[in-house]
Amino acid sequence: MPSPDSIRTMKTEPAVGIDLGTTYSRIAYLDSTGRPTCLRNSLGDVLTPSSVLVGEDRVVIGKDAMKGAVCAPEDYADCFKRDMGRPAFRRTLRGRKLPPELLSALVLEQLKQDAQRHLGPLGKAVITVPAYFDELRRKATQDAGRLAGWDVLDIINEPVAAALCCGLERDFLNLRTSDGNLPQRVVVYDLGGGTFDASLLEIDAVTFRTIATDGDVQLGGKDFDERLVNHVAEQFLNAHGLDPRTDPRDAFQLWQDAQDAKHALTEHASTSVICYHAGIRMRIDVSRDAFEELTRDLLERTRETTDLLVRRAGFQWEQIDRVLLSGGAVRMPMVGRMLRELTGKEPDRSLSPDEAVAHGAALYAGMLSGHPTVGGRRRCELINVNSHSLGVVGVDESTQQHVNAVLIPRNTPIPTQIVKSFRTLVDGQRTIAVPVVEGESERPEFCVPLGRCVVRDLPPGLPKGTPVEVGYRYLANGRLAVSAWVPSTGHSAGVEIHRDHPAIPGSLSTWKEALMGRQNAPGPAAEPAGSGRTGQPVDLKDRSSIIKQIDARYERIGRLAGKLQGPPTVTESQRAVVAAAQAMEAAERMEAEVERRRDGAVGTAEAVQIGVELSRARLARRQAADDLAFAYLVLGRDCANAGFCPPGAESDLEEVRRLRQYVE
Repeated sequence: MPSPDSIRTMKTEPAVGIDLGTTYSRIAYLDSTGRPTCLRNSLGDVLTPSSVLVGEDRVVIGKDAMKGAVCAPEDYADCFKRDMGRPAFRRTLRGRKLPPELLSALVLEQLKQDAQRHLGPLGKAVITVPAYFDELRRKATQDAGRLAGWDVLDIINEPVAAALCCGLERDFLNLRTSDGNLPQRVVVYDLGGGTFDASLLEIDAVTFRTIATDGDVQLGGKDFDERLVNHVAEQFLNAHGLDPRTDPRDAFQLWQDAQDAKHALTEHASTSVICYHAGIRMRIDVSRDAFEELTRDLLERTRETTDLLVRRAGFQWEQIDRVLLSGGAVRMPMVGRMLRELTGKEPDRSLSPDEAVAHGAALYAGMLSGHPTVGGRRRCELINVNSHSLGVVGVDESTQQHVNAVLIPRNTPIPTQIVKSFRTLVDGQRTIAVPVVEGESERPEFCVPLGRCVVRDLPPGLPKGTPVEVGYRYLANGRLAVSAWVPSTGHSAGVEIHRDHPAIPGSLSTWKEALMGRQNAPGPAAEPAGSGRTGQPVDLKDRSSIIKQIDARYERIGRLAGKLQGPPTVTESQRAVVAAAQAMEAAERMEAEVERRRDGAVGTAEAVQIGVELSRARLARRQAADDLAFAYLVLGRDCANAGFCPPGAESDLEEVRRLRQYVE
């Protein structure tokens, strides 16, 4: 007979779903009745802020991290979900560029520890992602889960998870189309803290079919907060000539207060924000009408996306049965008002916007694990679509320009496969390359390259225009199999595109020790902040990202050329650098002098006055630093235009030449 301990270990592990959010995360499980329930963290809250603070002796996650950010903003990271799939988080943390999935893994580990206090040992989980995430971002999310010690059963789209929860609550899972009821058509409007998704689904008794999805991974509640932050800061600046955004600590406090004000405006027609900076406190009143005017364009972006989603799918709003709201930002009254005007329907607020996605993920986890949900259902079918088009880079015969020929348009149900005919470009072609890209633009440089399939060793004498068949097979797990063959010769090739994302070396505990300075990080050393090096990833679909990278390269070239003897065409730019450097030195001396006087201040009044002077001196020093950086940028640009390459700038000039073709 087994011992009591061995009997306990045979208990079925609970099914767990995780909503890994940009601003807040939560974890849910199926209780003994099969109903999803969100777990509370160690502070008793359902929501855990997706925030990380590196302290001297530990890494802090969640609400305590947010509180500590006011005192140590340079050691704080949030909104890293927006950078998933990129090589590094946008800011340095403790002087190091960190992969965003590492920061997400720290949050996922905290969720696991909190959940295990209630449920005991846990291992398996379903994690949600925005529907508009591409496969690189999805893989990065899976990597984060595994680094945190989770066995990731699957990744599920957030709108599908919300619809699954709605299906349970509204009893869609027991619909029977045979009795004359048509499937429910549901539009999920999901406005979270950092991302926006709109998805159209059909739901019947056994199937959740995604018809179309669209969205914006750079639009969410944080952007509404930012408008309020800037409004309050400008009011303070106009009144006192000082900008609270120039002090990192005051700026972080303002962000938190602005978020609280946004929440207050959900319930009240007006509220106040107390802005503190340079020893000055100012009360600034904000009305709901003013806030809605400040953010009108952001809301309009969600309206246009949602309306186009339905119409491009071939439906009218009269054919939509339900508009389901998800995400914390949908609480803003203007969201419901806008959707009523657009759809002619009352939005469905029956689900908790904070918990619905986690509940749906837990339901899906239960189905994958064989756990019965409420009503005894053990499984349903989820049919997704691809969120981004997949194409081949070819040459337009009429223009001789490279173009993206889309083979699998976005919103195609997956799995799917397609074959399309192309022709060779020149006579005697011995090799045929099929470049695979992801994206909607006709211009390949604004798409994401995924890989190539190459047919080699073709027989000599192949005439121009020889047919070439290209096949794409896109699987439900995101794998893309590409094949190419030449029917007239029988030559063929195939490749599977994995969209590889480098795995993070080392364990999570090793990274924690490295962040606190106790040992070296398992990854490559980071570039120190302010070194002038260009460590930021370039998004070739984003013109502004390309320009920022070019400017960063120009600035580095200018720093290398500042004291060299260059051609006459850069002499004026070098003089401007010298003048800007002198102004910078003067500003630094002034700031140091005011700091010295502050240390000897007597009484509150004098301390406040000197505090104001110090804020102005710091602002002047920051402005001088910006002027010097711009002077270096102009000098670097002039050097590049003149063909002058300072020693050590060879790679920067080469990268500038490569990137300029995408914006010229």
